Amino acid sequence: MSTDLFEKLCKAIKKSVDSYCRKPVTISFSGGVDSALVALLAKDCTDVELIAVGTPGSHDLIAAKSAAEIMSMELRCVEVSAEEMVSEAILMKKEIDLEQIEVEFMLPFWIAAKEAKHSILMCGQGADELFGGYARFREKRNMPNLSKEVKDLSERIPNRENKIVNLFDLELSCPYLSFDVVQAAENFSQLERIGDVGKVVLRKSAEMLGLPREIAQRKKKAAQYGSGSQKALKKMIKHTVEFEITFESKKIAKSVAKATEPENLGWVDTKVRGKTLHATVKADSIGSLREAAEDFMSCLSVAENVAKQ
Repeated sequence: MSTDLFEKLCKAIKKSVDSYCRKPVTISFSGGVDSALVALLAKDCTDVELIAVGTPGSHDLIAAKSAAEIMSMELRCVEVSAEEMVSEAILMKKEIDLEQIEVEFMLPFWIAAKEAKHSILMCGQGADELFGGYARFREKRNMPNLSKEVKDLSERIPNRENKIVNLFDLELSCPYLSFDVVQAAENFSQLERIGDVGKVVLRKSAEMLGLPREIAQRKKKAAQYGSGSQKALKKMIKHTVEFEITFESKKIAKSVAKATEPENLGWVDTKVRGKTLHATVKADSIGSLREAAEDFMSCLSVAENVAKQ
């Protein structure tokens, strides 16, 4: 991959972040590469408040604390009990029409907006769609259309993220969705952007911009799992579907089950009996159940291919 293309992408990301830093910003911070990179760039040109949201002991709070310490930045952790997560989810659903899976991953953003000290709320939205961060993008049998993913997300944001920030009198900043960043990213092929672990091009660009490798190369953990919001909302589940998948050996079945756990924790229960993996997928509506089942099967396919190597 061309060094020149990386330099153009780095320049576009920095310019996009800078354009929102005309006044202090609050950043919805998980400690992953997406939010950490914008935080690193923003702190050079304005006052920055980092907010991490999660249940006590959740992955995102631990990762955010670690990243903030490495980056020498102050962090405000908002610990939310499981009961409070459910209460906030109910409030959010009253204000905004969302599918259950959207409630789960938007809940940390909602709470960050509610708690924000500054009038601009910056986030890492769009990085996974633009640079291929989701596990389903690494499924060989299902080549994604990242341009369509970005377009679809951009069409959802006015009725989701924008509605949330408007409720709290804030301005939304999504640096990865600026025209220049999207154009610079699309100079790389889809396969180059996705790579073996997802967001390979973004991870390398982040290191070039000065983000410590330890943070730039952290594995993705979706907001609903990392924050603990999905687990807290399990009590809202009304529908389930069960799968039985038989593999060539017990060893492969166990490896696949273990590999899918981090991305599906809380909304999929798995057990291995002999060579068969038993899975129960859960959601609060039929539409969400279908989406959850499709995501699980994509994760399953990726894990199976890795286990067979």
